[in-house]
Amino acid sequence: MVLSCGAPVQIPPLHRNIGNDMKILQQIVTASTLFIGSSLFAQDAKPTTAPATAPTAAGQAAPTEDDIANAPIDEAQMAAMFPKSPMNAESFDAAAKSPEAIAKGVAMLDQVAAAYKAAPAMTDTVVYTVKIPGGEQKESIGLSMGAGQDMQIKVATMNLTCLNGSVYFAEESMADKFVQVPLDGTLLNTIKEKFPGMLFPVPHLALRSAAPGKAVDSFGFGGSSFEKVSGFQEKDGSAQILLDGGESDMMLTVNPKTKLLSAMALVMSPPGAPAGIRFAVNFTLDPKTMDVLTPAISFDTAGRKAVASQEEMVPTRPEAIAVGAVAPGFSLQDLSGKTVTLADLRGKIVVVDFWATWCGPCRKGLPSINALAQWVAETKQPVVVLGINVWERGDNTVEKSKEFWTKQAFVFPTLLDHAGDVVKQYGFDGIPATVIIGMDGKVVNVHTGFDPKSDLVGDLKAEILKAIGTKG
Repeated sequence: MVLSCGAPVQIPPLHRNIGNDMKILQQIVTASTLFIGSSLFAQDAKPTTAPATAPTAAGQAAPTEDDIANAPIDEAQMAAMFPKSPMNAESFDAAAKSPEAIAKGVAMLDQVAAAYKAAPAMTDTVVYTVKIPGGEQKESIGLSMGAGQDMQIKVATMNLTCLNGSVYFAEESMADKFVQVPLDGTLLNTIKEKFPGMLFPVPHLALRSAAPGKAVDSFGFGGSSFEKVSGFQEKDGSAQILLDGGESDMMLTVNPKTKLLSAMALVMSPPGAPAGIRFAVNFTLDPKTMDVLTPAISFDTAGRKAVASQEEMVPTRPEAIAVGAVAPGFSLQDLSGKTVTLADLRGKIVVVDFWATWCGPCRKGLPSINALAQWVAETKQPVVVLGINVWERGDNTVEKSKEFWTKQAFVFPTLLDHAGDVVKQYGFDGIPATVIIGMDGKVVNVHTGFDPKSDLVGDLKAEILKAIGTKG
């Protein structure tokens, strides 16, 4: 089996695979339970459960959500990593769960919905935090709500705007396109029909259109749904409403003067998690009402093409560079800050290996590239071996790369292409990928993925010696 890691494919965030930047609550909890809980725990015993797939005729494929969802879950390890969070209901005593208290909670929730409907305009910043192994995952959502259906929601690099009877969707990484569809009744209905799977962990849209007595339905996100109000209490100058969802519950904190939400505490059992695993997700809200939005909601279409669906925004998958093609030039810095330029190496064979610290197949393949570099040095071949570190994730990527490379003590240098500009020019959407460039600057051969049963070093040596012999 050939193992590879998918690139951070530039497609609308709500359709990105779980290995990438997940900006929506449902994806965060799924990634935490399925990706962290299964793939990483299992990879020592079963390497193929890591996010990797075999290449297709079109190139290296990124892992799908089904690949990750179908990976085995070690329930004991999951339970150790994710201790059961207490339900919100435990902080409500018997009086707070009495029929009288519940009636007050139902009435208060209707007042909350009425307050969101009555506001001529509103802004809000919703910050939500979920604890995962190794720390916390925190995301924020910005909302602006104007008259009628006019609304704008911003999540990371994504922008959803409803304005003047049209709904627009844009993603910063695809600055040349945007989706535009007509408003179909309500914004909620349009999202459901035209943007399937686009779930926002915020209740604002639903509250503004909630029917009397149905406001509880506005809080069904993150894989949970709530059937009824099950408690009410006044505490620390705020009103607290308890919503019951069986295996999940949510506590709403309401400003008693404005009747707007200031916090939400969700305790849930994500789909697919072992029995007893519960997440606590905390939301803070900062709603502000006004007569007129300043600045007004707007959407700039200049220089971009309108398309009718998210699928049409997806770029065409690149094709890996062909044998015989001229290798794209590059000038990249190594870990010491020295610039290496491909054109300066003309007259030598150049072996380039694209890799990343987070890519398991890359880590498994790099010792073979190092063995090749040792052979080059020992036999004094006219060959330069280079690593190119691509698509690094998180903060302090240079330091992370340096630490990894130093620890491995590889004898060949690595260059930094964290933005992915060079690997993109070579047409790869998965790593590892190794390219042999001839003395004339043309591609001699290409290897993609890592096959533990192959003799990569032997193959590369044979191809290099053949290229040297061909050039005299």
